[in-house]
Amino acid sequence: MNIRGSLILLLLAFSSLNLFSQQISVKGTVVDNTNTPLPGVNVIVKGTTKGTNTDFDGNYTLSNVEGTETLIFTSIGFVSKEVSINGRTTINVTLEEDSALLDEIVVTGLGQSQNKKTVSTAVSTISSKKIGELPVSRPEAVLQGTTPGITVVQNSGAPGAPLTIRLRGAATPGSSQPLYLVDGIQVPDIAFVNPSDIKNITTLKDGASAAVYGARGGNGVVLITTKKGRQNGNLQVSIDGYTGFQNRLNTPNLMNRDQYVQYYNEYQTSVGGQTIAQSDIARLPDTNWYDVLFDDDPMKSFINASVSGGTEKSSYYFSGSIFDQEGLVGGKADKSGFDRKTINFNFNTELKKNLKLRLGANLIRVKQRRLPGENDDSVGGGNPFNQLAVLLPIFPVLDADGNYYDVSAQNGPNSVNGVAIPGVNGPFNPLLALDFSTIEDRSNNLFLNGGVEWNVLEDLTVDLNYGYYENLTTNKSFQEAYDFRNGTVPNGIASLGNTGNNQLDESYFDNRFNQFDATIKYNFNKLIPEDHDLELLVGTTALEESNTFSARRAQGLSKNTFDDANFALVGDQSTIISPVQGSDREGSLLSYYTRATYNYKQKYLFTASLRADQSSKFGPGNRTGYFPAVSGGWVISEEDFFNQDSFVNLLKLRASWGINGADNIFDDQYRLVFNNTSNAIIGGSSVTGFTQAFLPNTDVKWEEVAQTNFGLDINALDNKLGITFDYYNKTTTDVLLPVGVPSYVGLPTAFQNIGEVVNEGFEFLISYKQDYDSGFSWNANFNIAKNDNEVTDLAGVNPLRDGETLNFNDPISITVEGQPIASFYGYKVKEINANGELVFDDMVDGVAGLSNDDRTIIGNAFPDFTYGFNFGMNYKGFDFGGFLYGSEGNDIYDATTRTDFSLSNRPASYLTNGVQNLLGNTAGSNLRDVSDFYVKDGSFLKLRTITLGYSLPQSAIKSFGLSSARLYVTGENLFVITDYEGADPEIGQANVTSPLDIGIDRGFFPSAKAFIFGFQFKF
Repeated sequence: MNIRGSLILLLLAFSSLNLFSQQISVKGTVVDNTNTPLPGVNVIVKGTTKGTNTDFDGNYTLSNVEGTETLIFTSIGFVSKEVSINGRTTINVTLEEDSALLDEIVVTGLGQSQNKKTVSTAVSTISSKKIGELPVSRPEAVLQGTTPGITVVQNSGAPGAPLTIRLRGAATPGSSQPLYLVDGIQVPDIAFVNPSDIKNITTLKDGASAAVYGARGGNGVVLITTKKGRQNGNLQVSIDGYTGFQNRLNTPNLMNRDQYVQYYNEYQTSVGGQTIAQSDIARLPDTNWYDVLFDDDPMKSFINASVSGGTEKSSYYFSGSIFDQEGLVGGKADKSGFDRKTINFNFNTELKKNLKLRLGANLIRVKQRRLPGENDDSVGGGNPFNQLAVLLPIFPVLDADGNYYDVSAQNGPNSVNGVAIPGVNGPFNPLLALDFSTIEDRSNNLFLNGGVEWNVLEDLTVDLNYGYYENLTTNKSFQEAYDFRNGTVPNGIASLGNTGNNQLDESYFDNRFNQFDATIKYNFNKLIPEDHDLELLVGTTALEESNTFSARRAQGLSKNTFDDANFALVGDQSTIISPVQGSDREGSLLSYYTRATYNYKQKYLFTASLRADQSSKFGPGNRTGYFPAVSGGWVISEEDFFNQDSFVNLLKLRASWGINGADNIFDDQYRLVFNNTSNAIIGGSSVTGFTQAFLPNTDVKWEEVAQTNFGLDINALDNKLGITFDYYNKTTTDVLLPVGVPSYVGLPTAFQNIGEVVNEGFEFLISYKQDYDSGFSWNANFNIAKNDNEVTDLAGVNPLRDGETLNFNDPISITVEGQPIASFYGYKVKEINANGELVFDDMVDGVAGLSNDDRTIIGNAFPDFTYGFNFGMNYKGFDFGGFLYGSEGNDIYDATTRTDFSLSNRPASYLTNGVQNLLGNTAGSNLRDVSDFYVKDGSFLKLRTITLGYSLPQSAIKSFGLSSARLYVTGENLFVITDYEGADPEIGQANVTSPLDIGIDRGFFPSAKAFIFGFQFKF
């Protein structure tokens, strides 16, 4: 090399050294191997204490660093990574998962998140990876069995049916549903969210974690964070979907033809009636009405597509999905099904170096067709499932003329193939409800949110956020007019709500939320000594909610099909009525809050918060509620005396206390409210007026939920083993209960703050994960939770009764002091005597005969404990996993046996249980009294999912432009282990907003068993 060339190289070298020695700013994004942004990752300049953490979207910025230095990226659960800067200003990093079991970052709400090592409250998080493994229609279902302390129970197995969710028990006889927030915005439920759009679901279970949400956090908080794009991210296209078929999981063991004839003949012999000859039995049908009503292999399918990416200053995420599920009953005829279409868009950008803009929009359209009267026999709404336990197996489906067989025998002789058979006066052929009744709910959901984040200083952030949610729902129900047996209308049709004319019902529901948040967050780390970490958040929230409801009904429409039916077809418009009162309700909430989070060397942890809420639901004297909370933790494994070579990697003790609120009243109970009333006749003229809605109470205030929690977290064996334990005591005081008023007042009861409910329990989670050099890995976790619920004070108010049925003489459930909410209440069966009669216990000594005072608590629908087991294995592209969920100790009140219908069918167990055969005359017996004869053990273990998947090798998919491709097959609800003889032991609340009617089986839509074939492609 000549001298000239040497000089040029020397100058270049000096230039490079000069460049690298300059102070520069480095930024970038940290993601995992699934391209999901990782918040809370520690980014440290090697050999110094200078560093930062990635934000919620995985972004970081480091100012004033040398171009020759090295960055170290660390996060619990991931392998640490060192990256040389080499003069670059943008460095994006992908971290590989380690064998740790605790996620690094936990969302704590209000835009904050914490390293889980420093969290001192009871918080659980479910990642998008776990959500993607569970093919569910509603995101609430993901919580079942995956997080201890959260009870998720289906109210119906119908497609799209709501779920009952309780965090650490039912805190009040009012609504015990948790508070839901999507990207920080309050929503009434999360059914509209596409599960594939969810980044994570976090539950705030104890009082301290939920107290920052004050008056709304008394029943726990569920936070959903949706997926976003990432800055400097390459364009990524994902397409995933599945399709499959369903079948019923279980069929109750009812009497078949031969068993029923035997039972019927025994009764007829005992009363001297006409029996069915043995020689005639073969001429009778042997109908399994479950086989008749349930469809063969209805379909379930889902398709989702998303596009994400970003530029140096912006990121975007766009997705769309279609979910369609046919019902097990009526699905083929489009009488039962759930169809949801979603469009989701998120966009983030840097307006300036320290100013970021967030925009999001979500549009959801849902069509749900459902059957009348599911799990309800008290309305006469034509519940087809309630008929299945009633109908005789010797009934044919069709008569000789090809019409639906008249099971009530109101017309003509009651015989089949020349054999005289009994009629059951009252029920109807369930196929009538499928053919002539259609119910459809259509809803449009709009969810908008936007915000601005301003980094005023490096450690001072101002965040403004606005959210809007709207749900517009129309419910349309049409009962066709039809001729049955030469134009006559039997009682069976009347029980469907039909009077011979067709009938159209429509209701309209408009629910809107407007929410504005403003927070200021400051990190004091630069102002305090090293090793101290202090962050302070202050903020305010303004929330407005409005609800509008109205309904119309008409009969005698000129057209007789659901699609054509509308109110313009009613000849006399004056006959259109409002069957229920319409309502317009508004409410507002103004809140101020602060939260301080502190730790010293990630060893001593402390968090404190205070929130003040002002609600329009309460009178001026009680409008404001204050909700404080404190929590602390000690990471013992960080102490100098702790053996660093110990097999224990993390040992942490936690304790917390907090007060939350609940406002479980329907409307502004403190002031006069008037409702529209039906037309009244005044002076011979029909006028529309108003009536007072209820007796107001100016003293009502918040329900107060105080909760104490003690927790233990352990990681061991190189973070392969994880253990979490929590004990809690949750006491709800000032429970809002309706207090009776004198009957002459003529108004509904007023609410007062007089009750107390206590929930006490524990939660335990153990996890293990093992990787081998061969490429084989496996993981498993088991969780169990126990909760004891007790009503400790009703302040002298009469016990609350609920759970009415047509079958039994009294309501089934009672809420009374000293017992769990909604306990079963009735007589205890002492024995079944030699005559086959139920003999009840005389519970009141010295009082002759039975009376109402002899009734007692006979069961409890709440389980003693619930548990879940998850497992998974991976080897060379293959993956295998499953999930089991169980409930132990929950009782079911079996109200499916209709003793109010003479001669109706019975469970096969009646042949051997010793109960007197009273087929034809139960009105005078005690079989219609509520008793523990009908209380059954509802414990169960379900195989929720089991999946086998295969990820194709890169060599096979690279030519197609794919970065990953996975095919899988999943089985859902493949088996259930239970002693309950009904269709499904998982029975929730009759009304999702009230826990006072739970665990009563009136005949309801059971959950489906399904086989699904799916794919997941990324480009």
